[in-house]
This record gives sequence, structure tokens and C-alpha cells, in this order.
Amino acid sequence: MEKKEIKKLWRFYSIADYEKEEAFLNEMARAGWNLTAVGFCRYIFRRGNEGEYIYKLDMVERTESDEVKESYFTFLTDCGIRVVGEFKDWIYLQKRASEGPFDMKNDKYTRLRQVNKVYSFSLRTVCNLLRIFVAIILVLIILQMLMSNNVRVTEFCNGVMLGVGVSSLIALVIIWVPIVNKLRCKVNKLIGDIGVNL
Repeated sequence: MEKKEIKKLWRFYSIADYEKEEAFLNEMARAGWNLTAVGFCRYIFRRGNEGEYIYKLDMVERTESDEVKESYFTFLTDCGIRVVGEFKDWIYLQKRASEGPFDMKNDKYTRLRQVNKVYSFSLRTVCNLLRIFVAIILVLIILQMLMSNNVRVTEFCNGVMLGVGVSSLIALVIIWVPIVNKLRCKVNKLIGDIGVNL
């Protein structure tokens, strides 16, 4: 029985670096490692023929119904494209290299649409994080008001509110602001390349 070679790699790519992630997957495919599964920062590859497949990432919007998503997957299959993995809103697409390059995102308008989807997703994520942080702080304020005669509860609530406030500020400033800014720059560059004056 032939032994199948499996390789598990851990890599971190921010949402703004999806093109680098694609380049990594295609580099692995050129070396003969074909993607079989994906998770948070985790990639599983199986040994295959060098350059047999090429890969592309696409974002499927959450607003799309299961029927629309299934129809899109059927369309991809009819085009000789296989979905080899899904993570969050991303799908990882595989196609035989002999069938030519992906024609999905090659022109500037479709690239702009893709970058804009990623940008919108990032902004929604920032807003959702802010909502969570505000909700936690409001619950703690209400708990503090209800238990105002208990000093330990008040001190606990103050400490947690400070921790949540500082961690949310750090998350926004250090993590999300650069990601959203990088995506905004990509959107603006593509708009400039298309020749649209804002």
C-alpha cells in the first residue's frame, strides 16, 4: 500500500493579506503539495504532482442564502473548479493548472468587488467587536449599580471594565485599524487604476 505524505503547516495571514495567502498556496502546489483542508492558521497538504493544481480564494457573503451559495458552488464545479476548504466567509478553490488560470478576478472591476467585500467584512467585524465591548461594559455598569453596597463586586466590575476598555482599544488600534486602512488603500488604488474620480 502506497504511503500518502501529509504536511500540516501553520501560517497567519490577516484578512487584508488574502493575496499573499493565495500566493503561498500556489507556491506549495508548484512544489507538489496540494491543499486538502484549511482551518484557523492551519493548512493540510497532500503530496501530489508538482504544478498539478492552482488555487484561488473567494469570499462568500454571509447575506447570501444557502440556495444561492449552493448554486454558486454548482457553477464552480461546472467550470472545473473544486471547493477544497471553507473557513469563516472564505472558500478555497482548486483548479487543474492544465485548464488555465482562474478567470474570476483578473479584471480591475472584479478585483475591486472582491477587495470591497473584504473591506466591508472588516468594517462589520470592527462594529461587531465594538458592540460586544459596549454590551459587556453596560452589563457591568448595571451589575455595579445593583450591587453598589458590595465593595468587592464594585471593585471587580471596575477592574473588568478597565480590562475590557483597554483590550478593546488595543484590539482596534493595533490589529483592526491597520487591516482596515490597508484594505481602504487597496480599494482606493483600484478605483484610481479604473480611472474613477471621487
